Amino acid sequence: MWAAKFALVGSVAASHYEKPPCQADEMAGHLSTGQVICAPECSASGTCPTDVPAGTTATPQCALKTTSGSEYCALVCKAQSECPSGGECTTGVCTYNTAKAAPLPKLTSQGKGPDPETLFEEFAGTVGRVYASAEEREHRFAVFVKNLGHIAKMQLLDQDASYSHLSPFADWSVDEFSALNTLKPHLLDSRSAGFNAPLNTSGLPDSIDWVEKGAVNEVKNQQSCGSCWAFSTIANIEGVNFVKTNKLVSLSEQELVDCDKTGPDGDQGCQGGLPSNAFKYLIDKKVGLDSESKYPYTANDGVCHVQKADELVYISAWKQIASDEDQMAAALVQHGPLSIGINASPMQWYRGGIANPWSILCNPKSIDHGVAIVGYGVAIVGFRSQSKKYWKIRNSWGASWGEKGYYRIIRGVNKCGLTTMPTTAIIGGSAAVVV
Repeated sequence: MWAAKFALVGSVAASHYEKPPCQADEMAGHLSTGQVICAPECSASGTCPTDVPAGTTATPQCALKTTSGSEYCALVCKAQSECPSGGECTTGVCTYNTAKAAPLPKLTSQGKGPDPETLFEEFAGTVGRVYASAEEREHRFAVFVKNLGHIAKMQLLDQDASYSHLSPFADWSVDEFSALNTLKPHLLDSRSAGFNAPLNTSGLPDSIDWVEKGAVNEVKNQQSCGSCWAFSTIANIEGVNFVKTNKLVSLSEQELVDCDKTGPDGDQGCQGGLPSNAFKYLIDKKVGLDSESKYPYTANDGVCHVQKADELVYISAWKQIASDEDQMAAALVQHGPLSIGINASPMQWYRGGIANPWSILCNPKSIDHGVAIVGYGVAIVGFRSQSKKYWKIRNSWGASWGEKGYYRIIRGVNKCGLTTMPTTAIIGGSAAVVV
């Protein structure tokens, strides 16, 4: 994403991308340095209006993003000559210099190194952050500076992983981040599940990676909707479907968000849920999953509009895996990616490496986030070149988080409660796949 730290302001022009006042379908905004931009919202497929001011050779692209994840178009440039008359090429996009933004407050963080404002600018440029107002930008800067202290402590306590100010959550408060994670483990009712029979673990491979095997779609992004449970569920079913058919299809999380609402003890869309509830819903209602393209993700609670003719994949049962990491490894080999819950507290600023946070930072009895285990392995880490067993986890916070959207965490010690509720869907019998 191009660097964009702009404030929304009130908003009429002959074409898109002109100097304000902007068209009704454009956002009028400022870069932090004071330049102004008229930005139409990106389409659902990521395209932008192509009617540009006369003489413009810069390319309209979906290049800007707000804190809530809404994406906006800008004229992407390499030189001022590519921009409209009166415009200039700033941070890679065409802007207009009509006002000056207020400077950020002088705040300091613990430790040595670049000043917080420099780090904040680097963060915003890396993740494409934009803000709704100058006041919000100032507030987020204060949160960011406070988080720099948390990040330094995390790095000191977990040196085989990397924690960074370049995480997309670096300007979120700890409370805001916690509110995003809405897994509801207290709703787990395993009475309708079959427990996976004990598996032989003596001949397990040293490693497996279902991403490399083609069973895992590109990392998706739940955005500000608390739908991690739906992404965990879908990742598991997509993988199980691949193991059965050798076909990878992208299925609809939004279908579960909209349709799987079965009362106070059931899933609650963007307010949280549980993969096992989603499995039960699909089985009890004899509902199949639509493709992502037929039922795209909106990151909001919507009205269920599933059509029987569009349903592609059905499940026939689900199983709970034993809370034993060798059994989980064997189940991963047999079934494909597994749905699990985890305490996500130390994941806010994770950037890479094999995480092994102190348990006081991720109580294993307080899981709050649904993810999918997609592999395991062993890596040599640290200055002592020690081998460390790890799980590879597919997250749902987009590819700009972690290791291109993935998380590696130490294996064999129930770190952050990841053995609490491993489950998998089963496809078979009369409920076969129809793709």
